Amino acid sequence: MAAQISDTLLPACLESPSGLRFELNANGSVRRMDCGDIMLNLFLGSEAEGGPANIYLRTLGGAPEATPLLGPRSPAQFAVTGSGMTAAGQWRGIRFTLRLTLAKTEPAWFWQVLLENTGAAAVDCDLIYVQDLGIAHYGAIRLNEYYTSHYIDHSPLEHPRHGIMVASRQNLSMAGKCPWTLIGSLGYGISYATDGLQVYGLSGREGLQPQSFETGLPNARLQHEHSLAAVQDGPVRLEPGGSAQRGFFGLFVQNKPGATCADDAIMADRILSLPEAAAQIPPQLPAGMPAPKTLFSSAPILESSELSDRDIDALFGPGRRHEEHEGGELLSFFTGSWSHVVLKAKELRVLRPHGHLLRTGDALVPDETALTSTSWMGGVFHSMITQGHVSINRFLSTVHGYLGFFRSHGLRMFVELGGRWRLLDQPSAFEISPDSCRWLYRHEGGLIQVRSTGPAARHELGLSAEILSGAPARFLVSCHVAIGGDDGSVPRPVRFSRDGEGIIVHALPDCDVGWRF
Repeated sequence: MAAQISDTLLPACLESPSGLRFELNANGSVRRMDCGDIMLNLFLGSEAEGGPANIYLRTLGGAPEATPLLGPRSPAQFAVTGSGMTAAGQWRGIRFTLRLTLAKTEPAWFWQVLLENTGAAAVDCDLIYVQDLGIAHYGAIRLNEYYTSHYIDHSPLEHPRHGIMVASRQNLSMAGKCPWTLIGSLGYGISYATDGLQVYGLSGREGLQPQSFETGLPNARLQHEHSLAAVQDGPVRLEPGGSAQRGFFGLFVQNKPGATCADDAIMADRILSLPEAAAQIPPQLPAGMPAPKTLFSSAPILESSELSDRDIDALFGPGRRHEEHEGGELLSFFTGSWSHVVLKAKELRVLRPHGHLLRTGDALVPDETALTSTSWMGGVFHSMITQGHVSINRFLSTVHGYLGFFRSHGLRMFVELGGRWRLLDQPSAFEISPDSCRWLYRHEGGLIQVRSTGPAARHELGLSAEILSGAPARFLVSCHVAIGGDDGSVPRPVRFSRDGEGIIVHALPDCDVGWRF
C-alpha cells in the first residue's frame, strides 16, 4: 500500500501506512505533522503566512542570498500526485524541482531537490533544511511551545557518509514514551543548528534576512525556546546547463528509552536504504499552481526610523528620568507620572520583546466581566483578548514565538503609502502606561501614532490610529479571531454580522464561548 493523498489539490493530507501524516496548506507550506498521538512540528503553519518548516536555496559568493522553496514566499508552483507533493520554480538562474515523499514501510519522510543551472555562468549554491520540532501531544504543544522546547534534547551525530545529522528526543514522557526524531542530509551535512534563535536571530523582528543565511549555520547546540533541527547540506557547483540532486530525510521513532548516543547514527542506514531515499525526480512533473499570497506574506514591513532628540522632546515632553544608555545611545526612559518609553534600538537588542497587559475595570479580585489584552511592541496592538478567565472566552489569538515566525496573530494593522500596503511592525518608540500603550512610527513620509486602551471606567478595549505628520493614508485592521477554539487554528469560518456601526462576531454553538453563553 502506497502513501495516499486525500485530495488532488492543495490543501491536502499526505498519509503513509506507518501512521505518518502531513497536512499541507494551500500555499505549499506544512501545517501539521503527526504520527499516532504525537505531533512532530512545534508550530502550526497557516494559510496566512506558512510556517517555520522550510528548505532554503542559497547562492554562495560575495553576498549569499537565500529563498524559501516552500510556502507563500517561494517562487515555486505546487502540485500533488499519488505519492507526494511537488514544487517547481526558478530563482537566480537556478531551476529547482522539489518533491516530498513519505516512506511506505517506515515513519520517515524525504525532501528531494533537483537543481539545474539555466544561466551562462557557473553557480555555487547549497540547501538548508529547517524543521521545527515539538514531538509531543498536540495539547501540550499548543498550550506552550516554549515549555515544550525546554524538554527536547538535541544531539548532533556524525555519519561517515552523510555527515552531520540532528537527533532530537522529547525527555518529557508522553504517556510513558519518549518520542525521537533523526534529521539529516541525503548528501553530506556540514553544519547544523537546534533552535530558531540560531537560525533566524533577532533580525527577523525587522523582517531582515537572517544572519545565518549569510554565514551558514553555527554548528553548535542551543536548547532554548524555539526547538528545531536545521541541517546545512554541502555546497555544490553547477556549471552552465549542469544539474545536481540533493535532499534531506527525517525519521520518527515512537519511543527512545535511553538518551541519544553516538551509536544512534547507524539508524540512518536503515532509512537511507529505503527505495524512496534513492528515487530520482522524474523529468516530467504535473503542472502546478502558484501559492496564494496574503498581505502577511507579500506586504513589506513599514521601515521605521530612530527618533531624533527633537522628536523625543516634542512627543514625550521634558522631565525624562531613569534614562538607559548604551554606547552613548538612548534606549529607554520614564516620563510623566507613570509612563515608560522603549526606543527601537533597545527592542532590537534584547531577547525578550517588550509588551504590556491591559485589563479593564478596577476590581482587586477576579472579575468575570473584565477584559484583558496583551499588547506587544512589535506592532501587536491587541492579542489574547479574553473575558474573565484567560484560558476560556477568548476572542483574539495570542502570539506564538518572538522571532518573527508569524505576524498574523492577534490584531495587526497595515497602512497604505504610495499605493502599497505596509505592515506596522517595529515602531520608533513604544510607550507603556497603566491603561494604554502607544506606538510611534517615524518613516520617510511622516509620523504615525497608534494607541490601544483598556480603561478602568468601562469594560471596553480601544484602538486608534492617527497621522501626526504626512499625507492622509488608509489603514487596514486584521483580527485573527480565536472565538472558535484552539486559539483560532480551527479551520472553520467565523460567524459574523454587520450593521451601521461595524462588525459583530458571534460565537459558534460548539465551542467554549458557545457552551458557556
